[in-house]
Amino acid sequence: MTTCACANCQFYDTHMGGAAKHKEKDTGLCRFNPPLPQTASANTRAAWPVVEKSDWCGHFAATVERMTSVAA
Repeated sequence: MTTCACANCQFYDTHMGGAAKHKEKDTGLCRFNPPLPQTASANTRAAWPVVEKSDWCGHFAATVERMTSVAA
């Protein structure tokens, strides 16, 4: 059984891209929902939510399940 944690989720991404201020080794990006604007400024880019590896939410989907459904 897979532990419910962001690090085990198919929507977790360790690639931090432009999130330079969040380069901690225990964080990643949640790719379930689209990026959200960080400020009201029109010049500010949107960002994916930064999550810790041990976090989890109701959208958790184990990576193993994704791989199984693709192979079928």
